Amino acid sequence: MEAVVLACAAQAVYIVAYVLFKMALGRMSPVSGRHPLHAAGRFLRSPRWLAGLLVLLAGFALSATALVTLPVAATLPAYGLGLVPLLAIGMSGFGERPTSREWIAVGLTVAAMVTAALSVLPVPDVPHRLDGAAAALPPWRAALVFVPSLVLPLWMFCVRDRAVGGRHARPLTGIAYGLGAGVLLGATEVFGQGMAMMLAAGRWADLPSSPHPYLFLLAGVLGVGLLSVGLQRCRLTVVVTVVTVTAKTHLLLSATLLYGEPWPRETGPFALRAAGVALALLALLAFPRHERRPGAILAVSR
Repeated sequence: MEAVVLACAAQAVYIVAYVLFKMALGRMSPVSGRHPLHAAGRFLRSPRWLAGLLVLLAGFALSATALVTLPVAATLPAYGLGLVPLLAIGMSGFGERPTSREWIAVGLTVAAMVTAALSVLPVPDVPHRLDGAAAALPPWRAALVFVPSLVLPLWMFCVRDRAVGGRHARPLTGIAYGLGAGVLLGATEVFGQGMAMMLAAGRWADLPSSPHPYLFLLAGVLGVGLLSVGLQRCRLTVVVTVVTVTAKTHLLLSATLLYGEPWPRETGPFALRAAGVALALLALLAFPRHERRPGAILAVSR
């Protein structure tokens, strides 16, 4: 029960961090991922952005502590249902108005996380992850998680997410920012989980020689930077929802590879876990890539 409370608290802390980032970035001049040092300087000079970073780190710590004894799938409903207050904040605080397709995508996200969680009922009490922490993490396994997490954001921006100019061009909703930041922050969470397992297993002395802290920092820095650029340019509700579904799906699959996260073998639970992953992918596909045209927005408001 304590781990469930920690997971719920982590989601609440994450939302506070995202809102602080959004408020800080709204007061900054435009930043770009093409000039990372310039962007980093802007971020580090903003007290509100730094406060958001500290809050986000607290969320990582809470989530990692919960995952020492609780399966990843069992924590997912907390993150899915946490999107409800996020939507309320986005609409009331930032004047955002989700489209019908975006509402459907959010609903699919919540359904995906609840479905995946049903695959681990009843929740096991045995802290099985500590057994996985007893063995050193092979570099090739760490690379299988980290390298795709780095390549996907680069591919999205260099090949798939170039804005089209012209009279009829429409701004992007931020799907690429959410996907890119999501895989990086999902990798951050999975390596943070590894550090928490090592500490819980009493392996303090092995931590400096492990790849966990270094990959945690590298993925975290890149992920937070990309998230910040996306939050400045796009809507909070879209970017954070895509980040959440991407990061948690990545965390679930990566923890299975690195730490032996239990994947159900019985037909019913296996189908539920597979359906949860499929619904998560469907949710990402449901998000519109472009914002509505101004004429369409006026017609809806009337």
